[in-house]
Amino acid sequence: MKILNKVIYLFFISCLVFSLPSCEDDDALDNAEVPNAPYVLSLGVTSNGTTTYYVVTTDNLMEGTINAVGKGIEQNGFHDYEQGNQTIFCVGGLGVTNAKGITRDASGYIQESGDFVFNESLRVFSQIDENTMMGMEMPDNAQSGDMMTFYTVDINSISITSKKTTSIAPLSAYEWPSITGLCKSGDNIYMTYFHMNPTNFDTKYTDTTYVAVFSYPEMTLKKIIKDVRTGPAGSWYAHNGIFKVESGDMYIMSNSALANGYSQSTKNAAFLRIPNGTTEFDDYYFDFETKSGGLKPAHIKYIGNGLLFAEVSTINPQTAADRWGDKSLKCCIIDLNNQTIKDIPEIPVHNGNGGRRFTALLDGEYIYYPITNSEGTYIYKVNPQTATAVKGAKVSTSFVGGFFKLN
Repeated sequence: MKILNKVIYLFFISCLVFSLPSCEDDDALDNAEVPNAPYVLSLGVTSNGTTTYYVVTTDNLMEGTINAVGKGIEQNGFHDYEQGNQTIFCVGGLGVTNAKGITRDASGYIQESGDFVFNESLRVFSQIDENTMMGMEMPDNAQSGDMMTFYTVDINSISITSKKTTSIAPLSAYEWPSITGLCKSGDNIYMTYFHMNPTNFDTKYTDTTYVAVFSYPEMTLKKIIKDVRTGPAGSWYAHNGIFKVESGDMYIMSNSALANGYSQSTKNAAFLRIPNGTTEFDDYYFDFETKSGGLKPAHIKYIGNGLLFAEVSTINPQTAADRWGDKSLKCCIIDLNNQTIKDIPEIPVHNGNGGRRFTALLDGEYIYYPITNSEGTYIYKVNPQTATAVKGAKVSTSFVGGFFKLN
């Protein structure tokens, strides 16, 4: 197992505070699968340092208990999940290099569909247009290789359709690049990254935002965009560095948070913007850290109309003892247009799931998000317009690794 994968595993496991409740607690529950149940959750069950995933469905997020007893698709090894249209992609990590799709069969039950294999575990995997996902792999360090590979995956056929290889340089000008996000706008692919020492994982270069711009579909590096108003975009393995809004403009989130993997923080947490069709930052600057009284966003999900649903660290200031902690988080609604932050008081302060995607589900006007604390894991239904929440169903799991809706 490679060094970086070990760190991913240790970081992820260290963030799991709560274990799966006993199955006997659910004996009275009806465990039968419901065909065409719209909501799909990956339940990560950790026991003795080993995690097994169970992908299950439910038709009710607000009542009862969601569990994997006697049902679901079992998946061994580390998995990351991302949806493309009506397919949920299960992408392996920590030495697992294959990927599968989860779709609904003719009877309304979920099934594994397709199976394709990468050379190495992917560093990023995102939907880039109506029909296409893109993934990128690279070696753990310069001694292991100097090329990175971009894959395009057809959502409908659940198969790799192209493979483009290009030099990691000049992304590795200072230290080895750690990828934090990827999206497509116009004929360009924009990829955010920061510099991290691959041996001791120090981050000495935290005074600049870096975005690599590639031509699409050639995947030829066009330029690297830099901005010194804030630090690097995104945080380690959380896929939160860049996102696109309805206009095609792209926003960059920078936190340089010790609790999310950085070894130092030299600039305020902030948001920047790249206008649609351009390869430069404009003058937009949202100093989140000043507006929030010294806090840093940890995980974000764009939900439309300039709004973000976010987990924000309540630790101020963060110290070396908090590194990799991803802990003591509150939930907020962030308004990018008005540059405001509203706490959601009904959701308790809690610990995050470490270095993985933010498992918040946007369904219509509401956000559904599983929170784990000393009481267990419960789903909260959030109204982003009022920044209020209601506690819903219990989830019998150690953590929720993926949360989606299939029509």
